[in-house]
Amino acid sequence: MQIKDISVCLASPDGDRTAFEFARDFAAARNAHLSCAAFTLLPEMVIGYGDGVGAEMYAGLIQETREAMGKAWDRFEEQSLRTEDTIELRRFETTQNRVEALSAMNARHADLVVVRAPDSEDAQPHADMLEGVLLGGGRPVLVLPAGWKNPVIGTRTVMAWDAGREAARALHDSLMVLPEGATVWVTTVDAKPDITGFGGGPGWDIGTHLSRHGCAVEVRNEDSMGRPAAEALLDVATAYNADLIVMGGYRHSRLQQALIPGVTRKLLHEVKVPLLLSH
Repeated sequence: MQIKDISVCLASPDGDRTAFEFARDFAAARNAHLSCAAFTLLPEMVIGYGDGVGAEMYAGLIQETREAMGKAWDRFEEQSLRTEDTIELRRFETTQNRVEALSAMNARHADLVVVRAPDSEDAQPHADMLEGVLLGGGRPVLVLPAGWKNPVIGTRTVMAWDAGREAARALHDSLMVLPEGATVWVTTVDAKPDITGFGGGPGWDIGTHLSRHGCAVEVRNEDSMGRPAAEALLDVATAYNADLIVMGGYRHSRLQQALIPGVTRKLLHEVKVPLLLSH
C-alpha cells in the first residue's frame, strides 16, 4: 500500500518546525496529502482558581493563551501553508489530559503520523501525542529526533525483531516507508530457537519474507553481553550508519513501562535516527 495521507502533530510552530518540514518534504516525494494537527494547550485548572479572583485569573490565562497561540498558528499558516494546496492545518484547543485522546482520533484518518521525539526538557505534550497515536490511533508513528532534517529515510534500516505481534505489525507497516532496494538488518537480541517464536533459526524466516518485498536483507543475531536490549539495538544502528529503526512499540503494559522502563521508552529518549513504531 502506498502512503497517500500523512499527519504531523505540532505543539508549537517554532519548536516543531523541523518535524513539519520533514513531513512536508516526505509527503511531497510521495504525492501525499499532509495534515498538520496543531495543538493549543490551555492552562490546567489548579486549586485556588475555583471562584472569585482566582476564577478571573484563570479566565485571563485561558484568553491570553488562546490569543497568543491563535496568532502563532495564523503566522504559521500564512508563512508555511499559503501556497501549499496539499497541506491543511487542523487546530485542536485542549488541556493536557485530552491530548492523547485527540491525537488518537486524528491519527485514524491518516496512513502515517509524524511526531517529534519527547526530550527531557519538553517531554509533554509530545509523549502524549505519541502514545495517543500508537496505543489508541491504530496507525504507525514515525518519531523524529529533534533537529532531524534528512527527508530520505529507510535506505539503511535496522529492523528490531522479537518474533512478537507488535514487531510483525511494525515490519509490515514499514513496507509503506522503505524505499525500493532498501538495505535492512533484521536484528534480534539474545534470541533462542523456539518453534512458537523465532523458529529454528532466529530471524531467518522473517528475513526471507522481507527479501521477497525487494529488500537486501542481512540477519544479525546480537548477543547483549549484559547490555539492555535497547542499547544493543542502538549499537547496531550506529555500526551500520542506519537512517531508520523499525520496531513494535510498547509491548508491555503502561504500568510495567512506568515501573521498569522498556526498550521503547529508552529508545525514544536516546535514539539519534528516526524510529518507526507500531503497536
